[in-house]
Amino acid sequence: MAIETKTCILTGANGFVGSRLKSRLERDGWRVVAWTRQPQPGTGAVAFRLGEEVDPNLLKGAQALVHCAYDFGPRRWADIAAINVTGSRKLFNAARDAGVRSVVFISTLSAFAGCRSR
Repeated sequence: MAIETKTCILTGANGFVGSRLKSRLERDGWRVVAWTRQPQPGTGAVAFRLGEEVDPNLLKGAQALVHCAYDFGPRRWADIAAINVTGSRKLFNAARDAGVRSVVFISTLSAFAGCRSR
């Protein structure tokens, strides 16, 4: 009897949290597909820009999506909301349409003296 490899799509896979999560998932037997702004050739990573439309077909066959990407570039609230908030909704809707069964959203906040997070 063949054991099916579970596939997880991971946004923000090159970030602090995402890179550690990717390593852990792989150690636990998951096939992790990194979605990143700058995929390296030969890695199987997928080009992903938060805020852009997401084709549900790119998520087909994945059992899980872990979303821990955030675009720190925008400074105005309208731009932050358009890219990070609305962009996350687009991703979640695409995952739902693709039949992804489990979705995890990881949100972190820089919380230290002098922090200027919005």
